[in-house]
Amino acid sequence: MSLPHLDEAAQLLAELVRIPSISGDEAAAADHAQAWLSARGVDSERLGHTVVARVEGSQPGPTLLLNSHLDTVPAGNQWTVDPHAGVWQDGRLTGLGANDAGGCVVAMMTATARLAAQPDFAGTLLLSLHAEEETNNRGMGDFLAAYGAPDAAITGEPTGLDVVRSQAGLAVFTLQWHGKSCHAAHVARVEHDNALLRAARELATLPDWLHPGEEHPLLGKSTLAVTALHAGGPHNKVPDLAEALVDGRLVPPTTAADCLAQLQEKLPSAEVAIRSERLGPIDTPEVDQLVQVALEAAGRSEAVGSTTLSDMALLPPGVPAVKVGPGQTARSHTPDEYLLLDELAAGIAFYEAVVPAWFQALHPQSISS
Repeated sequence: MSLPHLDEAAQLLAELVRIPSISGDEAAAADHAQAWLSARGVDSERLGHTVVARVEGSQPGPTLLLNSHLDTVPAGNQWTVDPHAGVWQDGRLTGLGANDAGGCVVAMMTATARLAAQPDFAGTLLLSLHAEEETNNRGMGDFLAAYGAPDAAITGEPTGLDVVRSQAGLAVFTLQWHGKSCHAAHVARVEHDNALLRAARELATLPDWLHPGEEHPLLGKSTLAVTALHAGGPHNKVPDLAEALVDGRLVPPTTAADCLAQLQEKLPSAEVAIRSERLGPIDTPEVDQLVQVALEAAGRSEAVGSTTLSDMALLPPGVPAVKVGPGQTARSHTPDEYLLLDELAAGIAFYEAVVPAWFQALHPQSISS
């Protein structure tokens, strides 16, 4: 595929792959991204290891956020090539972060630089390249604290340019069972209540997962899965406390409170609490202008849903948002992850088309032809 600046974008992706950027250690990658943007006349600032660039349109208007992340997970042991070699071969770049989410980062940077050269739109474009998305979403939190909520947002993750308008949220629940301990040598003659066995017996009554709430047309049903159980310590002491964790993937309209009620009903001996519910679900209506222009720019007829989390989950309720990017989600966090050159080209073309289209859809008369 022929596209202006594609060679430059491909080189940038190779350079970023060569810079290790494990979550929490993105400083060098952030430095490189800032230098690249600055060389093309795009000013940016740092929020820790997060890079934020601003492009003002030719007229005032709403704010659109493009966001992706600079960090990666560690490389596993099954890679067959150097994960930081950063070499294109036969139209493919194999490397850590090439797919998740280097392709999105580079496509967004390239589109932003090209739009900055001719900002024929009414509004403000913000590009935020986040740190620590893979671990604690700190980058998105820092961005929102500094800039507030945008009027709309496009999150760059590898979706094959499918337009994700609905994303499941995450809630984590704790379960506790209390018992009464004694010395293990005295179990036959001393009163006790083994909290580990109490927990195990009750958990054994559950199916492999629960489906609380109603079914969502794009996401299916919410799920609750027990993912950890901890009890005891010394071999010679009957445990008086057992604790378990439950992972909840929540789809609208199911809430963490709904799941809490079901867990309490299914596990009457346990103390159930919500440990975290900060990563909420996203459900942007199909008719929203952002969804419509994204579908047009991506050449898709309908939007899809995703149960995979992203920084989009931290956006305040009511902010229209979609998740779209080059690459494939199935490659993420796998050995020898890669991105194709054609995918990078398509990602650049998508972001470069969708940004002015969104501004134009909101204010069709704001820019004279």
